[in-house]
Amino acid sequence: MWRALLPDLILSGSYRTQGELVRALGDQGHDVTQATVSRELKALGVQKVDGVYVMAPNEDLGVPLLSAQMAPHATLCVLKTVPAHASVLAQHVDGLGVSGVLGTIAGDDTVFVALSNAAAGERLMRALRRR
Repeated sequence: MWRALLPDLILSGSYRTQGELVRALGDQGHDVTQATVSRELKALGVQKVDGVYVMAPNEDLGVPLLSAQMAPHATLCVLKTVPAHASVLAQHVDGLGVSGVLGTIAGDDTVFVALSNAAAGERLMRALRRR
């Protein structure tokens, strides 16, 4: 279902327009209109930060997760947040207890997550989407 794909797209990309999201969903085989995407973005609480769609802050987390990118070898995940909040995000990831998350390193707005394998990355992404 396309609604489940929308948060994944927002977390893994940098979409500036609803039209870009409609095209990305179309590329995945989902025929939706801009108006439908607009309503779903509102329902999800999606916001724009610096012109890019981002998921709303997690109430448990307290900071927005702007993007989540898996490295091609799938043993590193790069999380982006707003400046000065990476340590909060890293602490949250460490506290999730996701099997295969080896540890985190936080900068100012970026968190590197070391993973034991690709399956750990998938588990981490699922845990981050439960917002």
